[in-house]
Parts: sequence; structure tokens; C-alpha cells
Amino acid sequence: MAPLQNESCNESTMEQLEAAMQQLVLLAELLLLLRPDEDTCVKIRNCVDTALSYFSEAEEKVASQLLLVDSQSEALITVKKLMQDDLKEKQKKLVDLKAQIFALQEAEKKSVEMLQTAELHLKNTKERLKLAHEEMEKNRAGRDIGMHLMILPGLGTFIGASVLIGYQIALESAENLVAEAQRAVEEYTAEVAGYHDKFIHFSQKEQELQDGINAMNQKIIQTQVQSDELLAFQGDVLIKQSWIRKCLALLDVLAGKVHVAAVISRHACFPELLVDILGDIAQVMDEKGGEAFLENQKIQDLVLEIKKAVKTLKSRVGKSMLQDY
Repeated sequence: MAPLQNESCNESTMEQLEAAMQQLVLLAELLLLLRPDEDTCVKIRNCVDTALSYFSEAEEKVASQLLLVDSQSEALITVKKLMQDDLKEKQKKLVDLKAQIFALQEAEKKSVEMLQTAELHLKNTKERLKLAHEEMEKNRAGRDIGMHLMILPGLGTFIGASVLIGYQIALESAENLVAEAQRAVEEYTAEVAGYHDKFIHFSQKEQELQDGINAMNQKIIQTQVQSDELLAFQGDVLIKQSWIRKCLALLDVLAGKVHVAAVISRHACFPELLVDILGDIAQVMDEKGGEAFLENQKIQDLVLEIKKAVKTLKSRVGKSMLQDY
């Protein structure tokens, strides 16, 4: 959501302000007439009333613009709050995930140590099995002698059988130990692989969360920039509104004096009653808030015409007062 630009407000009120200034220029031209008649006085009243109407329309547009700005400002505040809540949730998840990853790494570390121990035990049991096989081979000849001794009544049978059973038991025991050690190695290998797979999965989730946090932080910064721009724009519009209201207040006074003059005399729309107010309006154009409107060349030219007319009228009023004196 992009904040509104100053140009949009200027364009929406420029037509009314330009038309109002044209009426004030026409008013100044009517006041410059040496002998205003009743028709001229009616035109003067119409100029003031029409200018007042145009300024009122401009003020309404600015007020409408401010309502829109307020609406956008509230929307940005809501969006920013939602993003901040989402950011906090992501940050909490990241903290929890980091704790899980740490625990997983510790468990994997212990599992690796157990695997190393199991592999060493397997190596040792294989060595024992190898020795058992070697002993079997070394004692094969002895076993054959034992078998010959079995020919002897009683003693040969007993010795031969004992030797055979003893070597067989040792060999089977070594083979069982190797099988158990092999199973342990396989179990720990699978366990380490499982931890590693989980670590990769959690690491990917951690990166995704971190990327999401970074993106959300960037969005919050951008939203804050938009809010700041909107706030600055709102300040500019408020200044313009204040400026337009000043002009409206002066035009109200001007309208009042015109109507008072009409009551005093049907033909006497006295310039000396109006020139100061007209001059004040031209002066207000130079104040803060009117600067943006003066960037419009047409309005700038109209203001210059009003100022020239005011200067001429003041000079004429001054001479008239001296002559009367």
C-alpha cells in the first residue's frame, strides 16, 4: 500500500482554487472601475460569493483527502501489527527449533561415540574369531592325535571328545560375539543416519524460518517508511487545509463587507472597504501551505494580478482620502 502523493491532493483542489482566484481577479477589476453602478455592485457580490463557493469545494476535497489518509494510516498500522505478531511467532519457532537442533546434535554426538565403540568391539570380536579359527587350524593335528587316542580303550575316547567339544564351543562363542557386535554396529549406524537426516531436515526448516524472518523484517521496515511518508503527507495536507480555511475566513469577512456596503448604498460597493481584505487574501497566498498551489503557473499569475490591483486600489484610496482631507 503506497502512501498518497502531494500531487494528487493538489490536482484535486487546483481547479477550484484556480476558479476562485479568477473570481478575485474579476473582483479586483470591478473595484478598479472609477464609477461602479448598481450592476457592478451585483457583480462584485457575485464574485465574492462564487469565490467563497470554490474555496469551500476545495476545502471539502482536502477534508475528504484527509479522511482517506486517515483510513490508509489505520490500515498500515493494522498491517504492521499483524506482521510484527507474525515475526514474533517466527522468532519463537526459530528459538525452539535451534534448541531441538542442539539437542539433536548432542544425541547424534553420543550415538556416533556409541557407534565408534561398537565398531571397535566388532573389530575385537572379529580378531577373537580369527584367533579361534587359527587355534582350530593349529590344533587340527592335535585333534587328529586325539582321534587316534580314542582307539585306546577308555582314555582315548574321553580325551578326543573333550578336545573336539572345547574347540567347537570356543568357535561358536566367538561367532556369536561377532554377530552381536555386527548387529550393534548396524543399529548405531542406522541411528546415526536417522539423526543426520533429522539434522538436515531441521537445518532446512531453520534456514526457511530465518529467510522468513529476514523478509518480514524488510516488509516491516518498508511499511514503516510508508507510514512515515503518509504521516508527512498528512502534515502537508493539514497545512493546506489550514491555509484554505484562512482564505475562507477572509472571504467570509469580504462577503460581509460587500453586503454591508450594499445595505448602506445600492451603488456604493466602496473599494476602501474591500481592498484590505483582498490584500490579506493575496498575502495569505505567500504563507506556508499556499506555496504548493503557487507552483501552478496560472494561479501564480492570478495572484500577481490581484496584488497589482490591490496596490493600485490602495494608492487610489490614499489619494482620495488626502483630497477629502
